[in-house]
Formats: sequence, C-alpha cells, structure tokens
Amino acid sequence: MSLPEHVYKELESVVGKENISDKPYILAGNRAAMPSGFGKVESPEAILLPASTEEVQAIVKICNRYGVGYIPNVSSLLPTSYANRAGTIILHLKRMNRIVEINEEDRYAVIEPGVRHVQLRPELMKRGLSYTVASVGPGGSVLANFTSTSGDHHNQHGTSRTNRYLLGVEWVTPDGEIVRTGSLSTDAGWFCPDGPGPSLRGLIKGYGGSGGTMGIITRAAIGLDLYRGPEKMPAEGRSPKYVMRLPGKCNKVFVFKFTDLDKVCRAMLEIGKAEIGFTVLKYFYLPLALMMTESANDFWELWNGGLLHKEFTKSLVVYLSTGSEEEMAYEEKILSDIITETGGKPVDETISRWFNDNMDFFIIVSFLQRVLRLGGGWAPVKLSADSVRHIFDTGKAVSEFIGDFTETGKIFNAPDDYQIIPMEYGHMAHIELLIMWDRYDPDAPKNVVDFMRRSSETDRAHGFHAEMPVMLERQGPLYSNCQIWAGQIKKAFDPNNVSNPR
Repeated sequence: MSLPEHVYKELESVVGKENISDKPYILAGNRAAMPSGFGKVESPEAILLPASTEEVQAIVKICNRYGVGYIPNVSSLLPTSYANRAGTIILHLKRMNRIVEINEEDRYAVIEPGVRHVQLRPELMKRGLSYTVASVGPGGSVLANFTSTSGDHHNQHGTSRTNRYLLGVEWVTPDGEIVRTGSLSTDAGWFCPDGPGPSLRGLIKGYGGSGGTMGIITRAAIGLDLYRGPEKMPAEGRSPKYVMRLPGKCNKVFVFKFTDLDKVCRAMLEIGKAEIGFTVLKYFYLPLALMMTESANDFWELWNGGLLHKEFTKSLVVYLSTGSEEEMAYEEKILSDIITETGGKPVDETISRWFNDNMDFFIIVSFLQRVLRLGGGWAPVKLSADSVRHIFDTGKAVSEFIGDFTETGKIFNAPDDYQIIPMEYGHMAHIELLIMWDRYDPDAPKNVVDFMRRSSETDRAHGFHAEMPVMLERQGPLYSNCQIWAGQIKKAFDPNNVSNPR
C-alpha cells in the first residue's frame, strides 16, 4: 500500500517538498528495527519532518481525514518508533530541536521534541542546574523521556521520576486539537503543570508513557534541580578508556555487598528514612561487566572470572553528593551506621575503584549503550514500580523461572541480575531485568517472548506490580482494571485510531 497521490500532495503542502519523502531508499532506513528488536516491522508510506506545532497539527488533521496512521519519532530507540501496519507515516521531529527557554529563577526549561540530552545537559551544567536525565544515553530525546516513555534514571532516590518534573505542555491531541496545560492555558507561563480540576498529566504521561498513542507533545517545560558538580566534567584519557572523578570533598561513592537480599532491602529503606544519598541502587551486574570492559574479549574474561558473581549479586551502590564538607561528614557517618547494622561489607576494590573512576555514571548516565558491544539482542523486562519491599519480593521470584532459559542457552543472564532503584528516599522503587540473546538464533524471538510471558505470569501469580506498560491487558486487573480505562480514554481522544495505532 502507498499513500494516494492527493494525500501525499496535501502533506507536502504542509511541510514542503524537501521535508517529505516516499523514496524507497529513504523508507528502507525506517523499516529496519534496531538490533534488539524482533518481529515484523512494516514499511512506512512516507517520512515527514515537520518544523512547528502548527505543521504537526495540520498533518494530524490530514491523517484523521483519510485514516492514515502516524507515529512520532526522534531517535528510533523503541519498537513503538516503527510502523506496525500498512498505511502509516512517520513524523521525524528532529527539526523541532530548539531549547526555547531556560528560566534560571523559576528553574524550568522549555524544549521541543528534537532536543537531546547531549544538547540540554551541558547548557544547564553551565548555569549550575540539572534535571532527571533518563538512562538512555546522550542521543535520547529529553521530551520523549518526560512525556512518552518511562524515563527512569539512576538518581531517583534523591530526586524522582520524570513524570514528577513535567510542567506546562503544548499537546496536539490525536484528533488534531492543540491543548495547553496548567499555567500555560491562561498565558501565565510554563511553570505550573496543573490547574483547577483533574490533572491532564495522567493522560499525557501516566506512569510509563503512552509511546505516541495519545498524540504528539510539541513543546514542554520540565522542572530543574540544582547541580552540584563542576561546569565541565574533569575527564582524563579518551573514550573508551578514561577516568572521570568529581571533587572528593563533596562527592563519594560506596559499594557494599550483603549475604542476602533482605539485608539489601533493609539498608535501602534505612538510607531513605535518613534522607541521605543522591543515588542508591541495587545494580545489575551483566551491564556492569559490559561497562567495566573495553572489548568483547575483556567482557568474557571478566564475566567468566566470576568476580562480579561473587561480589556484586547482592550489592548496594551509594553515591553521596553534598553541598558542604560538613554535610558529607554527616551523611558518611549515618551511612556507616546503617551498613554496620544491616551487615554490609565493602566489595572488592576492583569494583569500587571503577565506580570512583567513572562518576559520570551518576551525572550523565550514558553508559548503557555498551550493551551493544557483544553484538547480540537485548531488552528490558518488568520496568514498573511499587513499594521497596514489594519490588524486592518481585526480584526474588525471578529465580523461579530464569534458570529454564539461561541454563538452556535461550537467553543470556544470571541469577539476581536485575536493578532496583528507590525513588524519593524510598517511597517507591523501580525494577528492571535486562536480558540478552543471540539475535542470529532463529528461535530467539520465540525464546524472548516466552521469557517475557513467564515473567508476566509469575508476577500475576504472586500479585506483583512490576510488569511494563505493554503488558497492560494482562496486568490491568492488578491495577484496578486500568486497562479498561486506558482503552476508553484512547477511543475518546482517538476515535479514528490513527495516533501510533497498536
């Protein structure tokens, strides 16, 4: 199927001849999913590059008029960035890449969808400001992480998730209306996300994001925090072999190991009660092995050597970032008492030294792309949240099924290899289980789907709230049947089912 000529011409009249294409060699680059993807990917009928909210609105109205599906896209990092049926166009929002405003007094930044972390983060660091940088690497869209995707990050313990920082929004709804939320709706500025009545942030973002199924956010304001690091990161060496340490008087990293997960959970909760620490996490050790090494051969040497299996399976990483030496001394003392009471011990120096030599892990969060180093497929599983104890119970249950897949070579992973990140000093916690596989294995798609299904079934059997939003139909009954409400909202706002139809 291809777009009728008159539809193509109408779209062309909106963006201009140079910003639309249905050439085969252009479409080819937008129908090959990323290496971690699997399953059928349809070819889009055209690629458009709009430059403004008004152009996006005009395109969306044309799509509704003719029943053409549309998918917003910036970095193509998610499976939902690709067409899943014929008769679909992709809106690449890369031309909409302006930092509209950085308000230092009220601490917010207004951005368009094409603004990437590598673009916004340095500008804010110069001004002594920061924001919740999602763990997606420097090329990810800032706006997408705040509005359309999960946006989880490693510093949620001392801050929160991206949905807490979303302020005023300019939103082209699925049927082509422009809605401006919060204080923006009365021309009072971008600073406030909500006005009288129910909040629209639940429709725009919710917990995990809509993945483009609820229209297109063309501009948004995000809240900012103070930044305690240097204006320029003090790097020594060259990538991938470099050292980046922050001034030690107010920045310190500690890594502890425990004999069981209950003690890790208790330590995490006690640190939250004391309201100390900027980053606290139980980190997964397969990604850590990839980050600690510079080649595939180095990875296998470290992995097969067993150091991480011995030292890091039941670990806790704590990064203290304070405003003064006195505050650091206080937090260190509290942390020492908690670790002593919960039975934690320092890990092997090789591991603690890596974290101290790579403090940009806690500031820029751009390492995870090293999972591509082995050349296989990879995907996150679970990606939801509940209380800290609930999430630890969820993690323990992974052992009930993971061996059926790792011991038979269907996927690559290891016991207890998941991360748990508390939020807002332990009020909630996020879990993520990352798996890898040989993408040249013809059975890999089935194996991965089977693994995800087993993960979901195990959660439902135990009543755990941990699966990712794509499992909404199965997991919805655990969340007050929210899948019914989500379906009704989608139908009301998108009666023609054209906004990233699934």
